Amino acid sequence: MEHRRAVRFSLLAPVIYRWKDPSGKNRKSVGCTRDISILGAFIVSPSPPPVQTPVSLEIHLPPLERNDLQRLRLEAKGRVTRVTSTGQDSGFAATSRFELYEMASLSACARPQDSRELQ
Repeated sequence: MEHRRAVRFSLLAPVIYRWKDPSGKNRKSVGCTRDISILGAFIVSPSPPPVQTPVSLEIHLPPLERNDLQRLRLEAKGRVTRVTSTGQDSGFAATSRFELYEMASLSACARPQDSRELQ
């Protein structure tokens, strides 16, 4: 039986992730979340960073309601804890502590962005 420290939620959302390769070169790639919890996420991606690599995640959340113009994103700095390469679920798990940001819409570019940490 598997014991998790936090409840996971299925979530399909685009992710931009950044890391440094072994030579120190900055790398950037995109993927999609498969699931997420308050402690981390699994990112489906054909080019995962190696295990134990520090990684920055930027997850663009879908709108909460159908015609909602509000756009939210989660950002986190974490570490790759597991890499898998099993067909459609190829990708990596990363532990992290997320912060929630409201992305400015075109009509609200002058407003400061709201930032609050998810607990």
